[in-house]
Amino acid sequence: MNGGALKEWFARLQPRERAIVVGGAALAVLIILWLGVLRPLHSRSEILRESVAAKQRLLLSLEQLDGPGTGPGPAQDGDQTLVKVVGNSATEHGVELTRSRPDGPNGIQVTFGNASFDTLVAWLIALEGQNGVSVETASFTGTRQPGIVNGQLLLRRP
Repeated sequence: MNGGALKEWFARLQPRERAIVVGGAALAVLIILWLGVLRPLHSRSEILRESVAAKQRLLLSLEQLDGPGTGPGPAQDGDQTLVKVVGNSATEHGVELTRSRPDGPNGIQVTFGNASFDTLVAWLIALEGQNGVSVETASFTGTRQPGIVNGQLLLRRP
């Protein structure tokens, strides 16, 4: 069919049939745009987020190597605020905090979502061992995925 024959065919259709053809064409264009443009952009943005997180962890490691003192530990972190210590440590261990709020001079309340319970426990053990920060209260809620939790923690440093 050439362009003229296509226009002629379309003109011979009833108004209801024309609406169906136009709607179908619009839907086809939207599907093509979704599959061809938006979906690859979404996957690329995920790759970029992972890359940024990896670079942030590398930067934190480099800062620890470049900083004064004998290495990471409670003595070196004594100058940092608890909010910064907890935030940096969470990032290093791959725990994404959705909210953090100071609770007095030596406490912080943190909220997290969709965290691996095993990763969370490993982070809390490292936080206490390296920075002297302990868990005062903890509240967890399971999700539909096994091993994934949402929750809140109240952390304290003496």
